[in-house]
Amino acid sequence: MLYSLQPYLKYFALLGLVPWSESSHPQVMQKVYSVCLIAFNIASSVIYIYFPPTSEPFLSLMVNIIVFAAKIVCVTVILLQMMVNYADYYVFCMEIKCLGLRLQGELRMSVGGLSWKTYAKVIGLGLSFLMTIMPSIYVDLTLGILYFWPSLLPILIIRMQCALMLLYVDLLGHHVCLLGRRLKNVLDCHLLGANCILDGDCGQLCSLEFLLALKRSHMDLYHLFTHFNNLFGWSILSIYVVLFTDSTVNIYWTQQVLAEIYDYGFLYATFAVFVPSLVIIFVLCRCGEFCKRKNELIGSYLRSLSCHPSPAREPAYYELLSEFIMQVEHNSLAINAEGFMETDNSLLMSLLAAKVTYLIVLMQFSSV
Repeated sequence: MLYSLQPYLKYFALLGLVPWSESSHPQVMQKVYSVCLIAFNIASSVIYIYFPPTSEPFLSLMVNIIVFAAKIVCVTVILLQMMVNYADYYVFCMEIKCLGLRLQGELRMSVGGLSWKTYAKVIGLGLSFLMTIMPSIYVDLTLGILYFWPSLLPILIIRMQCALMLLYVDLLGHHVCLLGRRLKNVLDCHLLGANCILDGDCGQLCSLEFLLALKRSHMDLYHLFTHFNNLFGWSILSIYVVLFTDSTVNIYWTQQVLAEIYDYGFLYATFAVFVPSLVIIFVLCRCGEFCKRKNELIGSYLRSLSCHPSPAREPAYYELLSEFIMQVEHNSLAINAEGFMETDNSLLMSLLAAKVTYLIVLMQFSSV
């Protein structure tokens, strides 16, 4: 499915987020282009940090430098990880295609594509991430924002990478749903004693061969999640760090504006930063939680299947079912950032709790 989207996704190569082509020569040119982007970001950051355009209070200047440096590091990680994994990106696309063919061939399912609601969500969020940069540009032109212009390209790259990752995670969740739906059909057939009319041949759905095909599909799906985590793990980690620091600091600055320390015009810029950051954190965590819950649902279907024995089943079926249950329990379908964290509801609550803690610390320092 990603192959069918490549004519549209390839334009993200202008930001260094996807390879432009599978050919080696364009990839070499794009690597040179990505290196130039990294060098430009690092050079501009060094110049602006050593020669700040305006004088700010020590705490405000320190916070600005931390947030600015975090964005530069994040963009460097994103571009480097994609630059060294151009070939792996197309392997990932091929694995999704092969999994879809297995679902169609062995499990006799219509894979289809993502729903229009999913595309509307991804496109809508992507456009909103771009539009919310406009208030910050207006505030910088009227009042001035420290380190805004050298941060503009990193902001674009980070937000567009988030939109792309939402598309990838929704695609993974779509395949998890398909596998869970097929396993639910098998469970229904077993509960009815292989007398239902699903797919015209319920006996085949209850067979050992079909269960083995389901088990192989789940393992392929697990390898797909693992490949995604290896392909984007460091990018996910760095993006969460930037989203956390950026949203926390801009909420703090909003409080400073409301306390009449800064001009009220800065509210446009602070809201235009921390609201999209919180939305990205929420949506990514919810998408990761969706995949985990669907995997748990697959495990519950298998346990229900094992709790309804049938005299018609052969012993090999129970052995394979036990192996399948252990496989689902040990091979979780989760979005993992290099082992540091999993994107789910627990991460969302941890980030919100940490945000409150750091806001209290910043407010205490500002009152000294």
